[in-house]
Amino acid sequence: MKQLFRTSKVLSLVLLTLLVSPAFLCGQGVIINGKELSSEQLSQLEKIYQVKAQAGSYWYDTKSGMYGVVGQPAYGFMYPNHELGELARNASHGNTGVIVNGRELPQAEWVVWSQVLGYWIQAGSYWFDAQGNAGYEGNPTPVVNLYLAASQNGYQGNSGGGDNFWSTRFSAGNSSGGTGYVSLPGGGMVSYGN
Repeated sequence: MKQLFRTSKVLSLVLLTLLVSPAFLCGQGVIINGKELSSEQLSQLEKIYQVKAQAGSYWYDTKSGMYGVVGQPAYGFMYPNHELGELARNASHGNTGVIVNGRELPQAEWVVWSQVLGYWIQAGSYWFDAQGNAGYEGNPTPVVNLYLAASQNGYQGNSGGGDNFWSTRFSAGNSSGGTGYVSLPGGGMVSYGN
């Protein structure tokens, strides 16, 4: 009986602690790269993106701007270079040996990247920037631009309007005069060019 009382008391203290925590009171609880964002950081992001962040645990790649939910593949793009902590190798629970900007790709994401490129990506360490350039980690020279590869390897739509719209099962985009955009499922979009 004493053990049950102690357990009940501990649970009550835990619940009380959760109920009066600032994250609970403010509805924050937004964790990126293992660190909870402050009210100031949340306000800055809301001002930039005009969207209130949903509570949850996310990963963010500073170099490319890619982000996702912890344990999941990439969901979309934000602007690069936000100071939101260090990206963990296991942020997406990767299992492929393909490391991009320090994060190991899970198989589902690896398949998408491979289809965009038109060949299977071999295990190794790579970098990827916000302009779509990618290369081997340790060598600053890009070997491919993923946005251009997606355009070349995907379906070339013909809307009759003379534009360069393209789409695949996993992404879509358009380009004209050296500028364009790529959009991924879930609402992530990045533009490139002038």
